[in-house]
Amino acid sequence: MYHCTITEYIQKQRVHQAEKLLAHTELPINKIARTVGYQSAGRFSELFKRYAELTPKEYRQQIFRG
Repeated sequence: MYHCTITEYIQKQRVHQAEKLLAHTELPINKIARTVGYQSAGRFSELFKRYAELTPKEYRQQIFRG
């Protein structure tokens, strides 16, 4: 139905939630990582880049520039 595994679906949902937090809060990236379910900010950044094609830092910079 969603054309992905359950793991991929969960990761995409976490990234989507993180995008909202990056755009609408000033929380540090490591806090956002924990908030959406990752203990490691590095792993969070890796997965975020896979799905959003930007690092969390780049994403936030782009939001506030544009």
